[in-house]
Amino acid sequence: MTVRYGKRVTFSDNSEEIELNNDNINQSRSNDEEDIENTGENSNNIKILFYDSFRYFLTTSPSFDFMCKRPFTYINLLWIITHIIIICITYGAVLFLLGAPMMPGGNLFGLYWLIISSYTLGWSIAYIPYINLPPVFGMLLAGIIIRTTGLYNIHEEIGYSITSKIRAVCLSFITIRAGLELSSTSLVRHPIFLLELALIPCTIELFVIGLYSKFILEYPWDWAFLSGVIMASMSPVVTVNCILTLAEKGYGEDRDMATLFTTAASIDGVHIVALFSLCYSFVFSTNIDNTIWGTYLPGGLRDLFLGIITGFVMGLIFAFLPYYETKFVETYRILFLILGSLFCIFGATKIAITGGGYLASIFMSFIAGTGWKMLSESPLTVTPLRRITQILWHISQPIVVGLIGAEIDFSHWSLDRLSLHIICIFIGLMTRSFFVILATIKTPFSIRERIFIALSWLPKGTFQAAFAPMTLEGAQQYKNPDDISLAMDIVQMSLLAVVVLAPVGAIIMTVTGPILLNKIDDVESDRRRRLSFLRSRSLQPIHEDDEYQQDNQHYQNQSVNTDL
Repeated sequence: MTVRYGKRVTFSDNSEEIELNNDNINQSRSNDEEDIENTGENSNNIKILFYDSFRYFLTTSPSFDFMCKRPFTYINLLWIITHIIIICITYGAVLFLLGAPMMPGGNLFGLYWLIISSYTLGWSIAYIPYINLPPVFGMLLAGIIIRTTGLYNIHEEIGYSITSKIRAVCLSFITIRAGLELSSTSLVRHPIFLLELALIPCTIELFVIGLYSKFILEYPWDWAFLSGVIMASMSPVVTVNCILTLAEKGYGEDRDMATLFTTAASIDGVHIVALFSLCYSFVFSTNIDNTIWGTYLPGGLRDLFLGIITGFVMGLIFAFLPYYETKFVETYRILFLILGSLFCIFGATKIAITGGGYLASIFMSFIAGTGWKMLSESPLTVTPLRRITQILWHISQPIVVGLIGAEIDFSHWSLDRLSLHIICIFIGLMTRSFFVILATIKTPFSIRERIFIALSWLPKGTFQAAFAPMTLEGAQQYKNPDDISLAMDIVQMSLLAVVVLAPVGAIIMTVTGPILLNKIDDVESDRRRRLSFLRSRSLQPIHEDDEYQQDNQHYQNQSVNTDL
């Protein structure tokens, strides 16, 4: 017997018995470990089975297909409950912060629920299947309903000064997004076609509506062309959303129409903003707030040059600052774009550069985005910034459009004047469609595809809803009764175009797309998406024919193996 480390150990004379006992002990330990492992595996399997069953239950039950693009399940119900909780918590937080203005009857109470109603109705209508109505239609309709029923009068509760500042902040996101959406790659590949498609129909429609406004609506020359600029722009939101929906089903992918439409719509938007800045400055150019140096040039040319120069300089500075390998560089970049845009827009109003601020904001974001892509040698550099601006516009769109709808007063509308507005809109659309077909006459598009492109350029919405109220605000600022009457007439014509052409244009594109466009199969669609991804990731051009031959050989080998 031996005592070791305070323990009593007894040795047996039979060494084999000792080894057998040790083997039994080890076997029992291994059995215990296996039991523990089996228990853990069983518990993990139970957890996985429970999670999978719970996930399947949430995503499949209850299946409600009526009036929905997708089956309505508990996931959708939880999504709705989430938004309701966010709305209630936000209202409670603002109520505790501001107090009386957020109580029922307060001036901010109606504004908050106007925005919520605009967002809810807009996206509820957008989710109606088969017709693809744009959310701007429902948002505008929500504002009109609230104003018509007398629930909220925005001018009595808030006033023009606050609404103009809210609108300017929201419009700054449009200008940033328009500048970033300009694709230099598409411009290099199809420069002539994109410029012709974006500029020629828009400019011709502008002049036709301007002449109609001068001789039929009896506008002054400057007001006539200002109305032409406002009415000539197509809606990039409606057109791009509809063509992307068709592209997901394979329509138009053989011509890469989604990319071409997105770039052309961005060019069209920049063109309209530049012309609006020019015409707006000519209409409201006065020497009341102008500095001495500003009186040597006409207001429009002055704003055009200063807007381009200011945007170019600020964009060039932002392209180099911060360094592209800096930590959190994307946060700094989007912060620079937002603050720079607000600086340009509000700074321009303080020094009487009426329309140059929006032009400067677009040029700033375009130059900065192009510089970031060149310095980082990657075309995907601005992709996160585009997503952020898309989220910002998603939040601000119901604010802008809801405010516009709440400003509409149908008591001042005249049926005779309304008929003249309808004729003006119709003439402009016919002119635009004709010149869209002419602009695509030397392209490889078929006659059916050219007709679809002409139909895709019909929707109105975003810029009409944004720029027409700005004209009314400018007229009310200078308190000229004649200018206010002209601005109200332009607002009525613009809102008529939005209410009619936004949903009708979306329906026309959705219905005629499968009829007029070619549909590619899934194999070809996957190949083109992969080729587009490779082009965006590599610096060397990828030959489509070589990729096509490789894909054909790959699928032929697969088919041979399957047959064998």
